[in-house]
Amino acid sequence: MGYNVYMVVKDIISFVLRIGLVVAFWGFVWSFVEPRTQLMRVLRAALLVVGLLGVWAVLTIAGA
Repeated sequence: MGYNVYMVVKDIISFVLRIGLVVAFWGFVWSFVEPRTQLMRVLRAALLVVGLLGVWAVLTIAGA
């Protein structure tokens, strides 16, 4: 029983850290690139897509 509790807590902590990484990246891009024009909005969206794909790739490669 103790082993199962340990695994659940480990999975929850891993999930929270993953969500935290995505939110931190999103917040950084969102505050760093301010959309003054339509082109800047497109640039911010492209940066978010590419960056979040990069985060996903790193998490997949790391096996987290």
